[in-house]
Amino acid sequence: MIHKLSRFAATSLIGLASALAATAAAAEPGVTDTKVILGSVTPVSGPPSLLGKAHMLALRVWEQDLNSRGGINGRKVEIRQDDDGYVPQRAVQGVKRLVDVEGIFGLIGTSGSAMLQAMLPYINEQRLPTINAMAVAAAHFTPPNKTVFVVGPTYCQELSSAMKYMVASKKLQKEKFALVYQDDEFGNDVRCGYQKAIKELGLNSVSEISFKRGTKDFSAEMLSLKQVGATFLASGGVVAEHSMLMKEAAKNQMPLTILAVHSAHLTPVQALAGAAGDGYFVADYVPPLTDLSVPGMAKFMGLAQKYLSADEQKMLNRYSITAYVGALLMEDAIRRCGKALTRACVVEKLETTKNFSTDGLASPISFGPNDRHSPSSVLVLRSDAKNSRFERVSDPIPVLD
Repeated sequence: MIHKLSRFAATSLIGLASALAATAAAAEPGVTDTKVILGSVTPVSGPPSLLGKAHMLALRVWEQDLNSRGGINGRKVEIRQDDDGYVPQRAVQGVKRLVDVEGIFGLIGTSGSAMLQAMLPYINEQRLPTINAMAVAAAHFTPPNKTVFVVGPTYCQELSSAMKYMVASKKLQKEKFALVYQDDEFGNDVRCGYQKAIKELGLNSVSEISFKRGTKDFSAEMLSLKQVGATFLASGGVVAEHSMLMKEAAKNQMPLTILAVHSAHLTPVQALAGAAGDGYFVADYVPPLTDLSVPGMAKFMGLAQKYLSADEQKMLNRYSITAYVGALLMEDAIRRCGKALTRACVVEKLETTKNFSTDGLASPISFGPNDRHSPSSVLVLRSDAKNSRFERVSDPIPVLD
């Protein structure tokens, strides 16, 4: 009788343990035996929609290619998306919906600088594995957020590095420098880079002008720059603002050297600027889509031709490349976790990432226990508007601080 009771008890304990293990596995958000659900909050409506649409197209390319290869450790990937319209409060609502309604495991799209900043408290509360490769500001990782990993230089690092290169390579030490920037977290980081270069090189800054998000008329700003004799403009616009500034400069017959942050690395910016869009310079950390000498670019563009329509391929831009880089990074971390997939494991694997290669799409990516930012290197590009393309004018410039 005692023997039978012992066997019954043992069987019951084994069954209970199995049930508990199954419950624990099922409790991990966004993970089943057959799939992993990831989320993206990006602007696919409003003026910056071409950023979010390009980002989502790249995620779709990655998703379809990955799933055609069997997924990650036997699990297919599904991506759920929310449109924030480039509005911080909508970004917060979006990430909450993705977590509460869609049940996402992690986040691989984080919209603009101000939008991610608004989402951070909720991301931290949920301990949500997050990769930001879209809009990088120092506030995103200073101090470090445990589950948030940032790829690419800050706007401060990007503009500072590119300005220093431009001044040295084109002998611009005696020019009169000016900055026009958006009055928010994004613009403040752009301003940081401008001021850093001005101070370190001892340059003559004649004006710094801020503008409110959504500004459409820059006639007063550019007239002011003409009056102070500016000859070099650092453009801190989001997208259309770059074009408007260039058109006003041409209208006022201002012979400006223009250097913009990476949001001007877009053919629509060239097109909106018209004739004024030829010859401006851009700081970025990913190469042009046309640079098929980069192995990673050749691979991505080949996949895009396979999975996207001709019209969709025309919508790709540099934000597609940064999205793809972020997706590859998340894929690597999930794969290294094996079948026992948890948010905590992915965070740990991302934290221990060292020299992750993207085949030239960005510099090797590394993180650490107290380091959630991998700055990459900066490239200076030149707008060739006549041929709707951008050309490299510099080798990769290491970010040293």
